[in-house]
Amino acid sequence: MTKNNPYIKIDNVSKWYPVKSGFKSNKKEKQWVKAVDGVSLELGKGEILGVIGESGCGKSTLGRILVRLEEPTDGDVFIDNVSAAELIKEDAKSFRRLVQIIFQNPYDSFTPRDTIEQILTRPLNIHSIGKSVEERRKICLEALEFGGLHPAEDIMKRYPHELSGGQLQRISILRAMSVDPKFIIADEPVSMLDVSVRSDIINMLLQLSREKDAAIIFISHDIALTRYISDQVAVMYLGRVVEYGDSDEIINNPKHPYTQALISNCASIDPEEVMEKISIEGEPPTPINPGPGCYFAPRCPRRTEECFSKYPTTQDVGEGHLVVCDRIK
Repeated sequence: MTKNNPYIKIDNVSKWYPVKSGFKSNKKEKQWVKAVDGVSLELGKGEILGVIGESGCGKSTLGRILVRLEEPTDGDVFIDNVSAAELIKEDAKSFRRLVQIIFQNPYDSFTPRDTIEQILTRPLNIHSIGKSVEERRKICLEALEFGGLHPAEDIMKRYPHELSGGQLQRISILRAMSVDPKFIIADEPVSMLDVSVRSDIINMLLQLSREKDAAIIFISHDIALTRYISDQVAVMYLGRVVEYGDSDEIINNPKHPYTQALISNCASIDPEEVMEKISIEGEPPTPINPGPGCYFAPRCPRRTEECFSKYPTTQDVGEGHLVVCDRIK
């Protein structure tokens, strides 16, 4: 999953959590929950990479690792060929300005006792953006007007509980963009909002990312939305990427049986398209010490005995379309 001179390189990133043994447990082997397991991805400046998968597949954990809200068990992230671990070690504040995250729930993103003015000006103060209080206030007012939050003077005086979820998510995006980040993780940024305001929020995010030339990882379970917003798509299952490629190629020509099932159960953006739904039997296996075979094998209609004994290799089916499966049709 490589590019020529990528701006962001996620190199074999893993996050394993130790499992605490029960009071009377006789298990001697240490057990781990492999939330993220050896993920490697790359994207360039201004590109948007969509990450999709079922709940619990590890996509949100991956996002938290990328902004260093959690430390990886293994692997690293490189930004313009510089290790994120080294960036944080040398200047943590600069890293926090370079990398920003937009969370799923806008109501949990802000301190309820702060006004919107305090919320927006705080990152400007921290990163010394603007030469005076008046200039920073002007930056915030212009940002609110850009985001369609009128009248900006009135919005600045309000508290989070006085605004709608859509308004708060706009402010969340504007706050993240105000420090001029170059790498943004958007973790289900519109899933909790009404359908009527989702397109406006997404279009605002797209416009800001183009203006800032920022690389974005867009985490979502909404495949139709991910197709609309993303240049490439990575499909995750039980902590690993099982398919990767250009968004249209993944949606129109999925190769992995898990991706095929996901897309077949997704509402199409074409109202006249009729798709035969593919059902997946059973529940995902436990993420505690999975393997040694393919993690999807217990639910896969194409499985063979060999699928349970070794993890599949990565197949390149052309044009950078990569599939982690030895039973591609």
